Amino acid sequence: MGDDTGIGLGLDKRAELVYRKLLLGPRWRPHELSRDFGWPEEEIKAILATLRADGLASSSGDDPEAVRGIEPCVALPTLLARRMREANSAQAGPVMVERFVRLHERATDRLGPVTHGTSRDEASTMVERLITRVEKDIVFLVPGGNASDPADGAFELSRPIADMALRRGATVRSIWAPSALRSPACARHAQWLAEQEMPPRSVSPIPIRAMIMDGTTAVVVSDDNRARLVWAAPELEWLNSVADRLWERGMPVRQAAGRASYTKTRRPRSEIVLRLLAEGLTDDAIARRLGCSVRTVRNDVASAMTALNARSRFQAGVRAMQVGLI
Repeated sequence: MGDDTGIGLGLDKRAELVYRKLLLGPRWRPHELSRDFGWPEEEIKAILATLRADGLASSSGDDPEAVRGIEPCVALPTLLARRMREANSAQAGPVMVERFVRLHERATDRLGPVTHGTSRDEASTMVERLITRVEKDIVFLVPGGNASDPADGAFELSRPIADMALRRGATVRSIWAPSALRSPACARHAQWLAEQEMPPRSVSPIPIRAMIMDGTTAVVVSDDNRARLVWAAPELEWLNSVADRLWERGMPVRQAAGRASYTKTRRPRSEIVLRLLAEGLTDDAIARRLGCSVRTVRNDVASAMTALNARSRFQAGVRAMQVGLI
């Protein structure tokens, strides 16, 4: 392993060091990282740009000049999935990804379960930790208005969060107030969601800002950006009722749906193959489900086994689940 290589996350050594540093605090400004590492600020900014592009870092929702690290349980599987599709990219090692995620979770678990947050960034962290367990669907309720407009870094606009849900076969329902769509960040995310064939819907008024997962867990955010985890059945029943009613009343966002008609993207076939593999389907059954040849499926399975260091197709499916690919 060369001097410029990290421990197997698919990053060079300096990028990996910066990512680890980001995880040690809620948010960091470039000059703070430059001071702590003793590197030029321009180099830090370039590394941060790379980490953003790889889905490992995001703008802070609380400080427009700062950056936060995306939780490894979301960021690293997303990076691994992307690198598996890019044959010429440095591969993230699945074993190292799983180990890194587990070590980070142990370190954060020592501080106790996170059930409350006092900032937008803490709300994003709560949602990222929850989303790895999604099974059916996630719903975002975005009321809009100056205090509630999601900014860059808000969990409602997070591609890694939505992508994690989609990889796991869940649906994403985003319900936004019309005022929220005036934000360029919201417009970009609406377009991306439409390209995934899940355009947001617009309706007003939306009485609460929340993320609801599988109808059984929610994160509710107040006007002063205080977040809390919701498990209580009565409140969840109300939230689910509100979400279903608003979804039925909402209209698909026109500009997103219209543009997406020319740019719809299907989930990568290799991702679907892995999910069906984990469900125990044979190559023949997968080929019939996808409408492709058995040879194509076998090639995808072989590529996945190589990328995941798996000795069998069964192990490939299990390991894909373990590292959060599906």
